[in-house]
Amino acid sequence: MNKETIEQLIKSLKKNRIEAIHFPSKKELVDYFIDNLKPNLTVGTGDSLTLEQIGLFDLLRKSNINFLDKYKKDITKAEKAKLYRDNFSSDIFLSGINAITLEGKIFNLDGNGSRVAPIIYGPKKVLLICGTNKIVQNDDEAISRIKNIAAPIDAKRLNKKTPCTKTGKCEDCKSPDKICNYYTIIQGQFDQERIKVLLLDGEYGF
Repeated sequence: MNKETIEQLIKSLKKNRIEAIHFPSKKELVDYFIDNLKPNLTVGTGDSLTLEQIGLFDLLRKSNINFLDKYKKDITKAEKAKLYRDNFSSDIFLSGINAITLEGKIFNLDGNGSRVAPIIYGPKKVLLICGTNKIVQNDDEAISRIKNIAAPIDAKRLNKKTPCTKTGKCEDCKSPDKICNYYTIIQGQFDQERIKVLLLDGEYGF
């Protein structure tokens, strides 16, 4: 992604009262994250391949914090449900992004709402980590990216029994297994210090 596109996106997000920081390398982003990870903080995360690829889950497990780890071994359904509720009172909530437009709009799709809900409300701070592969021109491209790239790949990863896992694109199904239940578009925020976008050069997530 060229420098001019990154600069345009950062300016658009700023107009929407959302700060964005650009990181040319994974190491620079991780170093920034470590600098902001103070002892005893409560940190929650949404389901995100990007966070996994960067190594943030392992970093959180090794840090002196209260990590609300939805991936811990032998977690029960009831424990996971409580963890999802606890995310709302976390100090920091981390998640990825499905698509982000050059107009500074952030698009996400969720199956049960446990990721998009705390992004919108609850946690004191929200850090959204986004590879530059998620940048698109406009709303139509954002929705197309979600329906024909992100959602089918994620449904397949989760072993969902939906048509898109076979066709590779959204079939607008009504399957009880579908993960396309909650679309969110963030196009601004009241508290301009709350949500921050961390843009990372490269292909991360899908």
